[in-house]
Amino acid sequence: MISLAKSTIKKEMQRINKRKEFSIEQYEHLLDEFLNHYTFLKHCDLAEKKEIDDKYIIVRHDVDHDYLTAMKMAEWERRHNIRATYCLLHTSWYYGRLDGDRYVHSQELIETAKSIQDKGHEINFHNNLVSVALRHGLDPLRLLEQELEFFRTNGIVIKGTSTHGDALCRELNYRNWELFKECCCDRFGGPRTLVYEGERGRTEVDLGLVSMSNLGLTYEAYDFSKDVYHTDSGCRMRTRQTTRGRVMFDRANEQGAIAGILTHPIWWSFD
Repeated sequence: MISLAKSTIKKEMQRINKRKEFSIEQYEHLLDEFLNHYTFLKHCDLAEKKEIDDKYIIVRHDVDHDYLTAMKMAEWERRHNIRATYCLLHTSWYYGRLDGDRYVHSQELIETAKSIQDKGHEINFHNNLVSVALRHGLDPLRLLEQELEFFRTNGIVIKGTSTHGDALCRELNYRNWELFKECCCDRFGGPRTLVYEGERGRTEVDLGLVSMSNLGLTYEAYDFSKDVYHTDSGCRMRTRQTTRGRVMFDRANEQGAIAGILTHPIWWSFD
């Protein structure tokens, strides 16, 4: 395990802090309509439900490169009795470094994960594995197994993943969730072999062969259908109605509903 240089952290955070667009007050306003009418669930808790018989809201934070703001958000949510899901990206600058066919993790990564989990939140693995495997000629399953072992050995519970939108996804028309056979449907082409010509020459990754259940994973974050979904992707707040997910719950009870919120801490100021 390595520790990040203070100069590196300072430089990165100076760059990140220039991108802040939203405030704590705006986050409070975003939550207002749900606080007294919805039950807050972590994604792993929703995944265990067989039917939706009440109004639930799932809050997800794609930590990406701003782990310091993520920890501030986690503490604010703890004080407001909100439990959320925090997705840690293995290609972020603070995660560590890729050394051959495995990651060397940073002390800051494990401290961040423990801090957030200890506040009652869920840690999720933000999956960019197909993209990394294609660029570096690696086995994505082996990488995932190593990362899950690392977190679990250090007391971090990982029950789900969330796909990361990498530039290579758009170039080759795939989603990182397609690594899993449970998620690799005909929407983008079904199980297939991706071929990439990059700096390391020709690399290939087979999609749809990895079993989530065999890895102790119970969901992918885009599994869940939602009646209303607020997202700040691309630093632009917008609302979507009736987003469909892979898992379609029994909605016979008309009182049941799912709302979702996705934020990226890099856009938010929690000072």
